[in-house]
Amino acid sequence: MLRTEVERVYIVKKGSKRLVVELHRSSDGKLFVVPIYATKHVYVTKDGNEKEWEYDLSKAEEIDYMSLPRNIREALSRLQIF
Repeated sequence: MLRTEVERVYIVKKGSKRLVVELHRSSDGKLFVVPIYATKHVYVTKDGNEKEWEYDLSKAEEIDYMSLPRNIREALSRLQIF
């Protein structure tokens, strides 16, 4: 398993689309672009209780797609997200 640290969190906007994108950096300097589609999730525990998980967007920076660095846009484009 590869250990990474979250470097930045963006809420990327392009037209009417909005997507959470995390930038992770490994100890050897590699950058990983992680798109996150689901920011809320409801699940059932083993004992039958229903719980809700929500991604913390309080530290996320809202940014327009074209304002992202070129390498990040290229990675998202390869994934055919925008």
